[in-house]
Amino acid sequence: MRAKLLLICLLMTATLSAQVRDSIAKNKVYQGFSGGMMLHTGYQFGRDGNAPTIPDGRSASPQGAAFGIGGALRVHLWKHLRTGFEGYVSTMPCTTTDAHDLLKPGSYIRVGCGGVLADACWRLDKVWPYIGGAAGGGSMKGLYILDGDQNSWTADANSTFHKQSFFYVTPYAGCDWCLTRKVHITFRLDWMLAFHKRELCLPTGPRLYFGFMFCH
Repeated sequence: MRAKLLLICLLMTATLSAQVRDSIAKNKVYQGFSGGMMLHTGYQFGRDGNAPTIPDGRSASPQGAAFGIGGALRVHLWKHLRTGFEGYVSTMPCTTTDAHDLLKPGSYIRVGCGGVLADACWRLDKVWPYIGGAAGGGSMKGLYILDGDQNSWTADANSTFHKQSFFYVTPYAGCDWCLTRKVHITFRLDWMLAFHKRELCLPTGPRLYFGFMFCH
């Protein structure tokens, strides 16, 4: 009789221990991490009131497609939260809304930024949709060639180079497609809002990302 009671107690203890372990595993804070690189492109637009002008009064108001590369590293916490860091460089060869030849070839706006991010992610079977935001700082460099040739070594009298720092916030949404448990293809759509002295930095616009994330 005692042997039976002892056996029952051992079985109950093992069952309860397994349930406790499962509960801890399901509710533990740290769930792993992921990171990788992404390429992006997007359309940037908006009239910058501080852009340079030429003698006839026309202003350079660049717009066009931007291209860049960057990466992100996230720590997975609890069931849905992910938080980490990101960094990107994006370059937009300049065109203009006023005249096709106002900004000469070689003009560009380049943005470099980095900061912290956080998002809510739903880990489904084959896809991980997510939505979140990022905040940080960076700088915007603009080279406006209003007269001259980028291929010559001649000094250009009518060109402007400008650099300014900014603080940014970026809302975003995206989705991971799980190729394997550890390798994901990620797609992300965002819109970076950069501010310098409480003024919105222009041009601005949506960007679409494509890259690979490696999960551990």
